[in-house]
Amino acid sequence: MSTFAPLRPDGPPAPAARRSRRHVARWAAGGVALVLVVVAIVAATRPPQQATQVESPLVGHPAPALGGTTLSGRRFSLTSERGHYVYVNFFASWCSSCVEEEPALQDFAFRQSRDGSHGARMVSVVFNDTLSDAHRFVSDWGIRWPVVPDSGGAIANRYGVGSPPMTFLVNPTGSVVGTWIGPVTVEQLDQLLTAARRGELVSGGTGSAGG
Repeated sequence: MSTFAPLRPDGPPAPAARRSRRHVARWAAGGVALVLVVVAIVAATRPPQQATQVESPLVGHPAPALGGTTLSGRRFSLTSERGHYVYVNFFASWCSSCVEEEPALQDFAFRQSRDGSHGARMVSVVFNDTLSDAHRFVSDWGIRWPVVPDSGGAIANRYGVGSPPMTFLVNPTGSVVGTWIGPVTVEQLDQLLTAARRGELVSGGTGSAGG
């Protein structure tokens, strides 16, 4: 009759097993460290954030209502700008990307002003910010185009803006013909305006831009 030796209770691993486990642990730790280094290199070498064209149901349709008393105390209405291309830019003083794009907006607005009645115009909308901070932002940057507060976020809701900066181009007939989300560059503003003047809709919509 066969007999079986009783199983021995688990004891400490043999020296060879312990060395094998330490070897695997060192490789695992080294692998994690390597991954972290690669991630750090990618983050450090990634290009700065830029605006991207986004699909918007507004493109190809009349721009939502936009008006009110500007930070300088004047009345503004987007409908009063018919006959001109108008960039509508949503911003906030606490938004680092808005600060990043402001020099481009300044440069673009200045160059367009030299074209007189043929140049594109600009209006900014305050997004989820205090009036005092918005005033300070406008003063610090010397913004000369209309800046409209958006108490309660009604304008942002109509335009579908979830976070700044976001920019829309409205053509002379009052239709949205293109959108950007993120900090825009002068080149991007120029490209969108040029495309719109060719009658193209950019980043969504169907048909002709018109105007």
